[in-house]
Amino acid sequence: MADFKDEELTGVEDIFENDELVLMKATFIRNSETVIETAVGIKDTVGDIVRIITVNKKVL
Repeated sequence: MADFKDEELTGVEDIFENDELVLMKATFIRNSETVIETAVGIKDTVGDIVRIITVNKKVL
């Protein structure tokens, strides 16, 4: 998701989840701005997220 430099994760919400992926929305505070990222987490065969791909980033 984010590069985690000078930012604070304030919340994560699962939007959709199945056996193969999870669509999530994460909220960060970065340099006094709120950033909302939508990402897809790809799962392995046991259900662990092995890769996260950011699909949208919005600065409020």
